[in-house]
Amino acid sequence: MTRKILTILTLLVLALGSTSLLAKQKPFLIHGQLPHLTGVIMQLWDDEDLALTPKQKAELKQIRIRTIGGLGTIKGEVFPLEAEIVEASNNGATPESLEDDVEKLAALRAEATMIHIKCIYDTKKVLTKKQLQLLE
Repeated sequence: MTRKILTILTLLVLALGSTSLLAKQKPFLIHGQLPHLTGVIMQLWDDEDLALTPKQKAELKQIRIRTIGGLGTIKGEVFPLEAEIVEASNNGATPESLEDDVEKLAALRAEATMIHIKCIYDTKKVLTKKQLQLLE
């Protein structure tokens, strides 16, 4: 019985730890459910089946530059703010004293998520239906 409890606790700690690591790597509100189309497209950039035109490549590069630039700025704010909130909470800060920072963190993560959603939308507008089917 004790061994089962320890196994369950170990799995729980590992699961919570990996969730925390995932959230630290990405500044989004939604994890693992929205595609990262530009990343996939970059891997298939010169793929004959995808057959991106020079015009599409130019447009996709601009979308990627805009997206990465916007997310880079937000990441620089999200992760330090998150660490500050965690440290303050661990040191006994009241929920009221953390409320403004938590709301700011939520707003930054929402902004990052909207940048991601806009990237998906803009990317889909550049690609043909056939190209989109290849990426699914």
